Order: sequence, then structure tokens, then C-alpha cells
Amino acid sequence: MKRVVQLRVTGVAIGILAVALGGSIVFWFAAKTEPAAGTKKEISEKEYYRFPGLSGPSHVSVVRAAEPGAWSAYAHGTTSRLAILLTESDSAWLGLVHGLKSIGIPFTVTRDVQTAITHQAVLVYPVISGKVLSPDALRALAAFPRSGGTLIGVQVLGGGLNEVFGFDSAVESYDRTEIVFNQGNPLLASLTEPREQRLSLGRRVHAAGTIGTVGYRRNAAPLAVFDDGTAAVTSKAYARGRAVAIGLDLGFLLLKGYNNRGEELVRQFNNEFDPALDVWLRLLKQLYRSATNEAVTLGTVPFGQSLSVLLTHDIDFTQSLENAIAYAEYEQSEGLTGTYFIQTKYVRDYNDGIYFNETGVKHMARLAELGAELGSHTIAHSAAFSTFPMGTGRERYPEYVPFVKDPVTAYDGSIPGELRVNKYLIEHFSGQSVASFRPGHLSNPISLPQALQATGYRYSSSATANNSLTHLPYQLMYDRAMTRAC
Repeated sequence: MKRVVQLRVTGVAIGILAVALGGSIVFWFAAKTEPAAGTKKEISEKEYYRFPGLSGPSHVSVVRAAEPGAWSAYAHGTTSRLAILLTESDSAWLGLVHGLKSIGIPFTVTRDVQTAITHQAVLVYPVISGKVLSPDALRALAAFPRSGGTLIGVQVLGGGLNEVFGFDSAVESYDRTEIVFNQGNPLLASLTEPREQRLSLGRRVHAAGTIGTVGYRRNAAPLAVFDDGTAAVTSKAYARGRAVAIGLDLGFLLLKGYNNRGEELVRQFNNEFDPALDVWLRLLKQLYRSATNEAVTLGTVPFGQSLSVLLTHDIDFTQSLENAIAYAEYEQSEGLTGTYFIQTKYVRDYNDGIYFNETGVKHMARLAELGAELGSHTIAHSAAFSTFPMGTGRERYPEYVPFVKDPVTAYDGSIPGELRVNKYLIEHFSGQSVASFRPGHLSNPISLPQALQATGYRYSSSATANNSLTHLPYQLMYDRAMTRAC
């Protein structure tokens, strides 16, 4: 099964540079009404371009039914891995799993405490309490850091382990809005940027409020504190081991970003550094690597470099295809490869005239000759894409004719139509296999992940790094929800 991956970037991992050719990239706009997809708009043949004899694709794109992920699929690997002791299977554990994969931490998932403590580092998720762990399991966890292991507890709410983690009591709250990390602790030495050292949990004035947290009182050496002075991350050192308690649901937080649902956490839509998820993953990585000499992590950048830059260009304006050639020629001369997200615009509408015609496909073929990667940028390029229906999966050129009436209204479009017809046309005229997608206006339907999977895409660039709260690639979730990955 092909996995659909969202590409994002971090200052120690990957960067994306988006360039509009001959036009502008419009990421956000204000409107009095919600964008809407309508039916039916009759247009004349003069308003769209028909390639003689061309029809396709002929196959049907089938969206698979949602099936919950199974933690047992990750129950393998040697004891050198980080062990996740899963105390509640009905939780956001897939977010945690995807985060660990993104940062390159090898792990295994288990429900058995005796299996977990054969590892040198154990992360207990999503909660520690007497309601989810037996007395024997709690005693085994209490002894683990004293015997040299690293114990990481998420939401330590009970079970008599307060002393093990070094705090007096735990207080749950929805009123905390910020976390500040202790710059003086060696475990946090890599957090050198102000935006890495102070993370937002939301705003009380925001309609969505803040996320739930657990504050730990009277910890001697916290790694981080909430704005109310309680510890957000505790740390207690033993002769050879360590116990760390984290005061929020990491899996849930990761999925907030990965599912583009973290509006209350986002400081700014784009063009700023907002690595909230990456900070937590880097902390886990440091805790894991310091736990054992056998720890091995995967680099987040190819060839051991400190930064990757992805050059991307949006082709969504009348002159863009022709203008793109100069960019591709320069990139080729420098040994670089850019990705050109192409709107196959064969319909004249509110947005622009027609430019995906015989002249346009010649320019696109030249891009392919220059070694550029060609990606999909829809047909309609409509801000109403997020409201398009799922359609039939049988949409094909030339019958598929979406029409944009105005900034908030489009007719006769569908999600698979925008994906499969665009992909078919680019592949037919370029000879390339299209694997990447970026929607116009970054309009992001709830069902986009499974639609991308059904239409043969591998990569999505459908949200800003700021909105995702990460700069690392991550795997998309079915319906941008919690239970199944695409």
C-alpha cells in the first residue's frame, strides 16, 4: 500500500522554497461567506480547450474504507529500541508512532510491562495511573529507573509514582497557555532559538480554548514549566537511570499538527519558525540516545547534512508555464532539481484564461526535458476545493469541466476529479509519473488524504509548516482524524 506523506521542514531537517512564476501565491483571504462547490454550470466549448482524441484516465479510483490501525503492527524489534508501553489502546498512539518515525527514533509498541522493561528506555503512553496499570506493573515501573533505565511517563496521574518522578502532586488544567524550557539543562542544549524555548498551548480568548495539561508541583529540577509555575516536564536523576514526566498528551498534540487542526496553537499562518512538535520529538530523541550506548537514530536529512531545501514552484497563472523554463534551466545549470506544481488549466473562468493547451504542453514538456519534477496543482485552483464532493472516482478528461465562478464559488468539481484528471494530463504529455500534489490556496478537504491514496499520489504539500507545527515529513491520517493512517 502506498503511504501518503506530508512534506514539512525544520531548521535541522528540510526547507521548502515556494516561487510563483509570473503571478502570485495567494495563501489566505477574507470572505464574508464560506467557499462553496456547486452544480451545475453550463459552459460553451469556447470556454475550455479540448485536445483532439484525448480521453482519460480510463481506470476507476477507489477510496478504501477506513480501518483502525493496530498497535500490534509495531510490536517488533530488538531491545535497543525505545519501548512504548501502551496503557490505553483507545488513544492517539498513532500520532506518537508517526512522530517517532518522523524524527528517526526506532521503537516498539507493547501492552506488557515486563516486555517493555527489557529495553533501556521506556515511554509509558498515554497515561500512568492505577486505573490502567496493575499494582505489579506499577512496582516494576517504579524500580526501572533505580536499576539504570530511562522511564518517560506521559500524563502521570496516579499509581503512587510521584516520588519516582520527583514531584509532589499532579494538577490537571485547561487554563495553561505556554511552556518554557530550561535552557540550562544539558538535555535541552540544542534548543537555541527563542521559538524552540517557549511554546504556545493556545489562547484563552480563542474559541477552541487550550489543550488539557498536567502540571507537576514541587519538582526540584524541571526541564520545562507551564505559565502557572507548575512543571510541564519533570526530571529526576538516579545513579544510572532517569525518570521524566511529561504533562501533556504527545500523541494528541502531534495529530493536532499533522491533521492541520491546531488553529488555536498556531502563532502565524506562514513565513515564521514554529517548531512546536519538533521540540518534543527532539527531546524524546535526546532522552532515548542518552539512555543507552546501543541507541541508533536515523538522520532527518540525506547524506548527514544539517539542512535540506526543496525548491517548489506553483504554476497557476497564464504566463507561468513559459516563465518556468528559465527557472528550470538555471536550476539545471546549478545541479538542482525543482518541483513544479502545475495547474492544468483548460477552462476559462473567473481565475484566468486557458493556458494548458498545445502551447502550454510544449512548455511543460521542456520542463520535463530539463529534469524538473512535475507535480499536480489541481485543475480549478479554487479556494472552494475544501468543500468539493468525493465524486465517483470515474472523472475523466474531457468530460470533467470544473468552473470557478468567483473567489468563494466553484461548480462541477470533485476531489478525485481534481487529482486524477490533472495527474493523467501531466503524465500523458510529459512522460513523467506524478507523485506530488499541492492544492490551490492550500485548500485542504477533510477527505483529501484517502483521495490522494486512491489516485496514486505519494506526497502532499497541502499545509504550511507553521499550521502543521513541524518542519519534518509526516504520514497523513484518514479523514485527518486519529485512527487510521493513509
